[in-house]
Amino acid sequence: MLSNFAVLLAGAGFAVAQSSGLSSQCQSALLSTSASSSAACLNPSGLISLVVTNSATSSVISGVNTWISGLCSQAACSNSTLQTVVTDILTGCSTDLSSIGVDTTNSTAIVTSIQAAYPTVRQLVCLNDTSTSTLCVPELLTNIQSATTTLSLNNIVSLVTKLVSGQSTGIPSSAVCTNCTKAAYTVLSQGLPGIASTAQSSFSSECGANYTDGQMPSGIQEASSSTSSTTSTSGAIVLSVGSLNMGAFAVAALSAAFAIFA
Repeated sequence: MLSNFAVLLAGAGFAVAQSSGLSSQCQSALLSTSASSSAACLNPSGLISLVVTNSATSSVISGVNTWISGLCSQAACSNSTLQTVVTDILTGCSTDLSSIGVDTTNSTAIVTSIQAAYPTVRQLVCLNDTSTSTLCVPELLTNIQSATTTLSLNNIVSLVTKLVSGQSTGIPSSAVCTNCTKAAYTVLSQGLPGIASTAQSSFSSECGANYTDGQMPSGIQEASSSTSSTTSTSGAIVLSVGSLNMGAFAVAALSAAFAIFA
């Protein structure tokens, strides 16, 4: 289900950060990246604030909203910036990534995967529900929190653990089958159809066939800055779950984990 995948992505960085700990070399690389002006398009200060200002038991939703609002107000990252950021992390965190089974030797493939996915992921993250004047991600998290438990750092890690082990998260359809999630699937199907196709069946059965009809629901708009420095290519980029390999996912998780060490 798409909501499960979203929770897994949201919690990945926190799960990594709260595990056995990152090496000093990796921490230095992440901190250096966060301080770099070239990383401003990722709003690292907002991500730092998200963790620093939240205890392990308080809700992260307000912090997530602040981080995404800042990220979406920035111009999009260029492919050059993404290459620099990802390469620096791969270099500085190679030992940490290797320890969880990630092969960083083919850095070009990891960089390419992230560059290809970034425009769609950014568009998805920056979706806004105009009927409530709320960004879709915090709106979805609020729905999940209302239906389950406080989405604190500890509880997010717990949800991730349940997802990985195949346990039920207890998230009801009513919490996730909204215009926001329909819009998110539509964006995903247009930008990363290979990934969307893997979720289509379960998403349709959970929310109804109309949620995967490719139509953008009314009242949902992209809230990101109209200025973009990302080099784009014509046509949809066909990526599969396999092509967005573990390396790309782990780099994204480590990029979130740097906030713990700020």
